[in-house]
Amino acid sequence: MSATSWGAEGFVSQVQLMDPQMAAEILRYNEGNRKLDRSTVELYAGAMKRGEWKLSHQGVAIDDRGNLLDGQHRLAAVVRSGVSVPMLVVRGVDRDSFSVVDTGKRRSASDSLKIIGAADVLNLAASLRYLCLYDTLPGDVAWTGPKARLTNDQVLELHEQHPGMLDCVRRARPVAGAIGIITSACAAAIYVTRRAASDMDQSEWFAGVISGANLDEEDPRLRFRNFFINGRAQGGRRRMDAREHVAIYIKAWNDWVKGEKRQYLSFRKGESMPKPVAS
Repeated sequence: MSATSWGAEGFVSQVQLMDPQMAAEILRYNEGNRKLDRSTVELYAGAMKRGEWKLSHQGVAIDDRGNLLDGQHRLAAVVRSGVSVPMLVVRGVDRDSFSVVDTGKRRSASDSLKIIGAADVLNLAASLRYLCLYDTLPGDVAWTGPKARLTNDQVLELHEQHPGMLDCVRRARPVAGAIGIITSACAAAIYVTRRAASDMDQSEWFAGVISGANLDEEDPRLRFRNFFINGRAQGGRRRMDAREHVAIYIKAWNDWVKGEKRQYLSFRKGESMPKPVAS
């Protein structure tokens, strides 16, 4: 694969099938670049292995002395993945242009969802990501680090696979407004509980959680509601992340479905994620 063109500034650009050996050779002459971000390399390598990597105007830039100016993460990902991918290689780039490389804003998953006409894209993108992590990571693994990152293509695929997530985001908004749970975490939890009990009418659950009216003090809905309201009143207690919010939601939901009562809700460090019970 090769298509060469010469630019007005003396650049020579060529689309090449970048293989691991070629990438490793170019990386030998990598001086002055920023520190390699291993999580970015893993993200790119995963996309290459899954066949998601696409040729674009972003590739590899090499100066007139053969030193790499841009593209170290893409090249390292080729080496890591062991996969050959088409890549634009531009040679003869003035090293003075190095200061303007990668200064633009990267497209986010929410940007990609917006392009296809999706609504509430920030919450939708985050909710789909949390659902994926809930379904794919071991129950006791944190939702941080390289394994927790998704490509934009992965989020778009999740959107196609789970069209009901947007309705869960809409349902989560009043819950988040009433008690302070993270909207996207709440939406992901709603999705997995609906999936477990698809025939169940959840209107009483939501009514109780949102209003708290006429609930016994040991009602799981009131315990759930007070957990977040009290935490917000106390300045957030220990800051909880989305994974913990999803876990607390599912625990309270399970208690409500089973008619069980508990003195308090908690999710301890190292505890596995709960699974929602069926109705």
